[in-house]
Amino acid sequence: MRGSVDSPVWSWVHTRQRGTLRDEVAAYTTPHEVTPRTDGLDGTVGVLALPESRMVFVKYGGQVEVEAPPTGDRIVATVPLGPMGVRYGDRRPGSRDTATVVLGQECSTLMDPDPLAGALVVSSDPIRIAAHATDVLGPEHVIDPDPQALAAPRAIERACRQIWTVTTTLPAETPAAVVASLAHALDDMLMSALVLAWSPTRNVPTARGRAAHILDWVRCNHGLDVTTTDIARGVGLSLRQLQQIVHDELGMTPSQLLRDVRLMDAHHRLRAAESRTTTVAAVAYDCGFTHLGRFSVQYRARFGEKPSTTLLRERFR
Repeated sequence: MRGSVDSPVWSWVHTRQRGTLRDEVAAYTTPHEVTPRTDGLDGTVGVLALPESRMVFVKYGGQVEVEAPPTGDRIVATVPLGPMGVRYGDRRPGSRDTATVVLGQECSTLMDPDPLAGALVVSSDPIRIAAHATDVLGPEHVIDPDPQALAAPRAIERACRQIWTVTTTLPAETPAAVVASLAHALDDMLMSALVLAWSPTRNVPTARGRAAHILDWVRCNHGLDVTTTDIARGVGLSLRQLQQIVHDELGMTPSQLLRDVRLMDAHHRLRAAESRTTTVAAVAYDCGFTHLGRFSVQYRARFGEKPSTTLLRERFR
């Protein structure tokens, strides 16, 4: 992964000062100390500010030991982008690999990250995560965010890497309204990942025939701000129930359903539009797409032609 990118949603600091690197990361995640193990650092810190959570990219450019005191009730997770050594202050077994690390809430955590690959660090408030757990799993579920209770760390890793890919490829000219809506959706994705990481997978019994109601809701509500959690809330289900129903009855995930409905809406709008006064970008944004390049690829895979081709063809009918 790159250490610096042009993006309308990331802010970057490049420095050789240990204190600056430490303070930039701590301001958005948790207090910690950085001890250099080699002479000279050449570091980079990037901050992605989401509505309810934060993601930080950090690369020290030299061997360091990072010591984080207990985080208390705040949840902080690190996704190493290269092999990272980890030790906990309560003497539980440590590791050295690229697995997701949750910082100890009642003990210190010591890490020695890869000096060049760096890591992604995410942090969120427990009250926000508890509220999101109710939306995702239902009101009866309470998560235990202790590192030793982590059941699915890959959920955090996948979400972080997907968010990194989306945000670092976002064109600088992306409209502010699109950026704001995207931030909402990515925050929802990250919150869901944090919740599911501590939740063992289990089947949830659901009544059949609910897919038609879900589909109707999505067809009426699939704008930029809509996420899969919004769908679940809108149809009165937990996210897990929504996932199971859509999988069992439609053979896809809720995210795939949302994307397909958006593509169908875009297709109908392009076919009905006047090409002299309508642009592909305007239609894509109206239908809930934030990344024009990705929209074009998905549209072509779905309908066998570029969206601009559909728009222009209607002009000559």
